[in-house]
Amino acid sequence: METTPLDPSLPGVRLLQSWIREQLPISIGLNGQEAIEGRLVWQDPEFLAVEWSGSSRPILVNRRQVTVIRSLG
Repeated sequence: METTPLDPSLPGVRLLQSWIREQLPISIGLNGQEAIEGRLVWQDPEFLAVEWSGSSRPILVNRRQVTVIRSLG
């Protein structure tokens, strides 16, 4: 499966980048699962890296499973 590059001209990509810079807490809703809350550390075309509070390592969330991303800050 081929991955398309992350397009920084898209408003959603720019908004997530600003949330990363500001270290805002977020909530990510996933298909058929409870929401994940934490801080977005980085993004690429396939995954979002989310750091839970108190955790030293991020978890990877596949973009295809995401239904909604909200800022909590």
